[in-house]
Amino acid sequence: MKKLLNLTLIGLGMSALVSCGGGKDKEGKELDTPAKGTITVAVDESFRQIIEAEKSAFEKTFPYTKINLVFKPEGEAVAMMLNDKARMAVVARELDEKEKAIFKQDDIRYKSFKFAGDGIALITNKANHDTLITTQELEGVMKGTKKRWSEVGKGGSGQDIVLVFDGTSSSNLTFLLDTFKIDRKQKVSFFAAKSNKDVIEYVKTHANAMGVIGVNWISDGDDPTSLKFIRSVNVLSVANKPNAKTEDYYQPFGYNLALKKYPLTRKIRLILKEAHMGLGTGFVNYMTLEQGQLIVYKNGLIPLTQPLQIRQVKSQ
Repeated sequence: MKKLLNLTLIGLGMSALVSCGGGKDKEGKELDTPAKGTITVAVDESFRQIIEAEKSAFEKTFPYTKINLVFKPEGEAVAMMLNDKARMAVVARELDEKEKAIFKQDDIRYKSFKFAGDGIALITNKANHDTLITTQELEGVMKGTKKRWSEVGKGGSGQDIVLVFDGTSSSNLTFLLDTFKIDRKQKVSFFAAKSNKDVIEYVKTHANAMGVIGVNWISDGDDPTSLKFIRSVNVLSVANKPNAKTEDYYQPFGYNLALKKYPLTRKIRLILKEAHMGLGTGFVNYMTLEQGQLIVYKNGLIPLTQPLQIRQVKSQ
């Protein structure tokens, strides 16, 4: 009965949103509503898989809606929203005070919603058989104090490590810079690919590469694309101890993300710049209520706005 009540309340909440909104703007044009209209959403490219899944399900549920997704590095996605070229930005950070000031300037309340628990995955070429790394070693690679594969993990080849990110303003790069408190003025040597997919392709053809991508790109076991990616590269196990034992290393998948055993975890946020209760509000509510959170779970990420039960099953 309790579950039925919860579902009923969620349904009523969506119904209320559908009935609200509308009207016309100052120029007399009809405004979009939570269940009707067209908007653009700027998405950090790391989150392409999960947001495409949410968009597809939302538009099937509400056939009079159109969500135009634009995939950009995090910095560009935020800039699009602040310049009113997108209604929402899907990123991995809160906006800073200077960015929030633009909301106040435009007389719009700043709205940020946590959406899903995600992580950073480190990948290497199949020819690289060392699949372990500590966060301390990764910090050394980022800061340039560890430059060769022989200096990390169990001691691989003497080749130089080539770090590969999906651009100079991606959320993946920003996350590691913030994690290791590296000033952006400090030089970090890396190869800049155009997307997470390009990072994977680069790693597949370069034996000395270490790629940095969003977990969502390799976490959906039902997606043939994700399966193809994960089989073509090695996914590193990461430990948060300098002298780690084998059992201290964890991979960036489901259970380890949920229990925060994997060290490189983060939150995906929905930043909404909307002056009225429109389609942006409807899309946010869909993603953060039960149906949207089930899609998060299905895609191998961690629901953050609905209860998640984790059961440990003891082997016989």
